[in-house]
Amino acid sequence: MTGQIGSIGFSVPSVVTNNPARVKPTVASAAVIQASTRVTLSGANDSISAIYSMSAQKLRANAVGASSQLSMLMGASLTQPTSVSFQGLGKALLAALKDNPKGFSLAVAAPTTAEGNAVQDKNSAVALNIETQSGVKVSVSLSRQAEGLVAEVQTSGGDLTDDEITAISGLADGFQSALDGLSQQQSAIKINGLLNVDSKVLKSVDLSTDVSEAGSSVQSLRFQSDSTQRTLSYKDSNASFDLSTDLSRPGALGSKSQQAQALSAYEKQLDSASSRGHANKAQVALFKSAFHALNSDYGANETKANATKQAISVTEMDKARSHLSGLADFTASFRQADVSSNPYMPEENDTFAYDFSQSTRASNDSKGDLSKLVQNSRASLKASYHESLIPGAKLELTGLKSSQNYTYHMISEESSTQTSLDFKKGRLASVETSSAIHSSEYVQTYLAARLMNEKRTPYDQEETKKVDLLADNIRLKSPGPLSLK
Repeated sequence: MTGQIGSIGFSVPSVVTNNPARVKPTVASAAVIQASTRVTLSGANDSISAIYSMSAQKLRANAVGASSQLSMLMGASLTQPTSVSFQGLGKALLAALKDNPKGFSLAVAAPTTAEGNAVQDKNSAVALNIETQSGVKVSVSLSRQAEGLVAEVQTSGGDLTDDEITAISGLADGFQSALDGLSQQQSAIKINGLLNVDSKVLKSVDLSTDVSEAGSSVQSLRFQSDSTQRTLSYKDSNASFDLSTDLSRPGALGSKSQQAQALSAYEKQLDSASSRGHANKAQVALFKSAFHALNSDYGANETKANATKQAISVTEMDKARSHLSGLADFTASFRQADVSSNPYMPEENDTFAYDFSQSTRASNDSKGDLSKLVQNSRASLKASYHESLIPGAKLELTGLKSSQNYTYHMISEESSTQTSLDFKKGRLASVETSSAIHSSEYVQTYLAARLMNEKRTPYDQEETKKVDLLADNIRLKSPGPLSLK
């Protein structure tokens, strides 16, 4: 029998730059350039498709200028493969906003071969959209195609203040780090520099990237962050994943140490599922790093939570919050691309899919007092894989019957944990935790392509614990220290 998804019960912790020279728009004013055609790429979002169209149109219609430091940097980038074509450009564009607060646009044509054809392996595009608290929107666009490279910064909705320009320019290193991470030979999600922005000045940050080949997206990232939520979606030829974090309830956040412990527990659960399901280690590591980034530092939201805690003593608040994870609610899903690794039985795919989430809800009684807090965590694993009959031996399946000596495993696991805090007359009365695990592993054994054995191993376990806390009361009323808003 294989191991099962471990339940996470937090109430019963059994598991636990130099600025570039002033850029003069050598192509045309950003405000008057409009695309007359639209290119639609399979797998690309509307923002990215619009950038591809705009860039192609701009390069066809405008002359090349290379009189600035930025345009020279763009020209140098065109001598590099598309996968690293934006090195230094993200940082340079945001830094240049200081001298060009109303926006600017540049285009540089690609070098050509002796046959007169542009050197190009893939197309790539980047869209960074930033909105300030005053409503001004700044959009940064980068695109490289066969014709060359285009960079554009636009502002709309008003003029940027000095504080807004400083805050946006302050994202330059984070923006560049995100681009550099994606362009590495082994892609990396490096979004930390875009997470904790100056929320007094900036309202939201939205980053989209895309690399395409033959009209289809081969790598894409979409990241959004504001004071109420964070979302991230990533896809390449090997895997895809989606993450979201709900920041709208800072009152539910715990201490740094509590969050670190919960985060470690979730990540260990992911590692265990990855091992049992024979997932691609590199792709799971990429997913885990993104999950960690979105949930390891809540920035200004933790300041709000700390301010809330001052309403009563920290000691009593910590007692109540210790029964929860301390993390913001989230959803996370990972899908590994199906692999048909057995030519003789192509319908037997190697697969791996893992989903986990946390949700918290609060209820008040008729007087407005907090009556119940419920936190749920869930996890689901679906996986299938081939394994050699000889432990540790490399499995080499071909179209020949003689190679068909293996076991084929199909795993299905579901896990859930619920923590309920009940309050009576404004006092914490009891804490109840319940957990459930349901799993099944189906194994087929083949010898010389003949099915020799089939075995199904089910596993089911349910458990409930309740602790009466009336002897150790904490007076909490809503809206009060444990209000989730």
